[in-house]
Amino acid sequence: MPRARKQQPRLKRSPAPIPEGLPEERVEEEEARRIGEAVRALRERRGLQQVELSALSGLSAPQVSAIERGRRPPSLRTLRRVCEALGASVDDLLRAAVGRAAPVSDEAGGALLPGMQELFRSPEDALFAPLAARGIVRTTRADSLVSPLPSQETVEAVERRILDYRRLESLCGAFAGASIPLSLPFPLDAEGAEQLADRVRKLLGLGDSIVLDYVSVLEAHGVRVLFLPLGRGIESLSFYDARSASAFVVLSEETTTEKQLFRMALELAWIYLYTRGGATAPVPEAAEANRRFAKLFAACFLLPRGAVLAAAASLGAGRGDWSYPLVLRVKRRFGTSAEAFAYRLLELGLLSDAALTGILGAIKSHYASHQNREPGEALPPLARNGRLGDLVERARTVPGAHDEVLAIARRAGMSPD
Repeated sequence: MPRARKQQPRLKRSPAPIPEGLPEERVEEEEARRIGEAVRALRERRGLQQVELSALSGLSAPQVSAIERGRRPPSLRTLRRVCEALGASVDDLLRAAVGRAAPVSDEAGGALLPGMQELFRSPEDALFAPLAARGIVRTTRADSLVSPLPSQETVEAVERRILDYRRLESLCGAFAGASIPLSLPFPLDAEGAEQLADRVRKLLGLGDSIVLDYVSVLEAHGVRVLFLPLGRGIESLSFYDARSASAFVVLSEETTTEKQLFRMALELAWIYLYTRGGATAPVPEAAEANRRFAKLFAACFLLPRGAVLAAAASLGAGRGDWSYPLVLRVKRRFGTSAEAFAYRLLELGLLSDAALTGILGAIKSHYASHQNREPGEALPPLARNGRLGDLVERARTVPGAHDEVLAIARRAGMSPD
């Protein structure tokens, strides 16, 4: 006899607004009850048990139970942790709970709380919904406006690699949290981008020193860096791991070292933009501002003011002294593209507009005649799968885990020996 198909729980439509004129204590009780119902409905929609929501949010199981039973209204900080674990926005969940917003529908026809728009507001968000259900939220927001959608094969490969990484950490009992804060306050302007880049570099122990092995630096501080074929037109992705307050940066194997370094810094900016503002979808103007901020952060992170000024001073190079060949020599020291280095010189007052025009013309001419390859001597490839490989070796010694670890190693393209 065929088994009956399990019915997926459906979220209730938004309730009527709380009536006016109720005593204050009754209003508070009603709000707490409705918030609890909304949280429970969203959790069930995601197929999670209370204990799983507890693990994802960092709250105790009794706390989660009390919220869902409406014992008392949760604090904004607590509710944000719950919503982050469920991939929803606090504002939309609250509006749904008190009856001020209409629900939307998913493709299966079930009514969704408006907070679920964060998973379904774009095709790319929907593709990565399975990761969000585990508290791993895509943070590369505005790129979805300008990049092609990843293929289903690419999405599955990214999800598999991330989950394999987390599984290895679990097997090894390795601390998965970031050792630097991934949530910091900053103004959303050019000065804020430079301030944030300087602060993150100091937290990483870099100061103004220049290194090319940023992969090892980030992974040593809990930001996992993965290399995968992402498909044409997609150079990177990033994800915030709410369970451990850490992150994943995924870089395309198919780009140059310079682009990989820039995209690594760019994704680091998107992680901080996400933790600063949550997953709320920005209006187009805000999306463009975020995109500009991320690019400024990446330039400041890879080309710190003090280091660039020191390089110019050591050469005695003034505003009119930078030639195209000199830019190609010095930019390699920082691991950036010639174009990014030239613009950074201009921002720091080290390059005249006329010199910039000539240098950019030479760069574009090179791109046109060399299939967009970076001019100058190529940088060596970045070290890949360093910490992942270390975890594989460590997990091999875990009793009973040999076959599972071997399968993970093969999926990552590592030798089974």
